[in-house]
Amino acid sequence: VSFVYHYTQLEFGKNRSEVRLALLIDYFCAGSALITGGVYMVQAGITAVPLESLVSAGVAIVCLSLCWVWEFGYPYIFWHSLWHIASAYTGYLVGQDHLANIAAQN
Repeated sequence: VSFVYHYTQLEFGKNRSEVRLALLIDYFCAGSALITGGVYMVQAGITAVPLESLVSAGVAIVCLSLCWVWEFGYPYIFWHSLWHIASAYTGYLVGQDHLANIAAQN
């Protein structure tokens, strides 16, 4: 979803309705993923979540926050890229932990 937003941003420019719609969908999907991951971690018990997942989530949130500090140019590209990498890695870690827990229950 984020790829589509960034693609339309580059293709049409930032002030087009197509870009705003893609951004809205991107925000909705990212927000849903963050809420789902957060609820899962809370339900699992914060002590049951591997430390690496919590650290990665923290790094992702810091990178996202820095995107709002530097909204333009290379600093934005740098922090926004790291946000994508760290958040995807966090999702991967939480998913792997979930699969390991399911396998252990069977």
